[in-house]
Amino acid sequence: MKLLVSNPPHWHSGLSEKKIYRDFILGLIPALIHALYFFGMHAARVIALCVAIAVLSEIGVRKLFRKKVDPYNGSAVYTGILFAMLLPPTSPYWLVMIGVFITIFIGREIFGGVGSNPFSPVLVGMAVLELSWPTYLNVNLTSVNYNLGFDCHSPLTALKAAGADYTSKFSLIELSLGNQVGGIGSVAILFLLIGGIYLLIRKVIHWEIPLFFAFGVVCTAAIFRAINPNVFACPWFHLLTGNVVIGMFFLSTDYSSSPFSNPGKIIFGFGCGFLTVIFRALSVHEDGVIYAILIMNLFTPMLDKTGGKPRALSVVFPGRLKK
Repeated sequence: MKLLVSNPPHWHSGLSEKKIYRDFILGLIPALIHALYFFGMHAARVIALCVAIAVLSEIGVRKLFRKKVDPYNGSAVYTGILFAMLLPPTSPYWLVMIGVFITIFIGREIFGGVGSNPFSPVLVGMAVLELSWPTYLNVNLTSVNYNLGFDCHSPLTALKAAGADYTSKFSLIELSLGNQVGGIGSVAILFLLIGGIYLLIRKVIHWEIPLFFAFGVVCTAAIFRAINPNVFACPWFHLLTGNVVIGMFFLSTDYSSSPFSNPGKIIFGFGCGFLTVIFRALSVHEDGVIYAILIMNLFTPMLDKTGGKPRALSVVFPGRLKK
């Protein structure tokens, strides 16, 4: 008897790449609208360039590797939009182009393409930019001539420079509405939350990673706050600033680089939140979300073993299907 072995999962859920990336893109629409409203053509320039370079890079690299090209599955478009959400509106053209190309080529295609990347591709590109050209990622709203009506200092920069006392100038309500300096889409906290809830309702992502990501941030920040309230900010401040919310729903939930077992998802999410606050409190990095998720990506293969071996739902025999 010949046994035909097929790649897992053996039971098709009915989802496809197009449907998954369509939902992810729809989840980013509220934050996208917020970015265009606040930053106008500066945001439109960054977003359009990111999407264009992502699509062209994917086509070029896959042709170079002699692989099938499917520019309509939405993966490159979603990657471009998500990368743009993390960039300031003042990002120069060359920085955007280098970052997106690294995201597509090194972050994803060099490992085999969609579904094969061990790290979140967007985070790979952003990490390279932060380590190589950190000055250009500092938001400078004076160059775009905006009077946005809120403190034009980054909340996390202010925390690093002046301590927790200065953070009292930032209203938690204003922070949640996106009235803060940062990436053109990552600051839209409430709108990212709406998009994240949409993804949960659509069951595109599971609740374990976002919930325990937030739990890890709050618990760790509360411990530091209790140690020295003059230096370390309150947990809610950490939760509503930087890339935490976009990291919870969109960056840490990448299918290929996050665990599939439920215990693994819980540990992974909590670890991301824990390391985020550790980086913010004890390192030179203001945010830390990017490096926290990348480090936890390293542990994904080990975390997948915490839930035991996945059970095959079906075995294909010649001429019949045995469940």
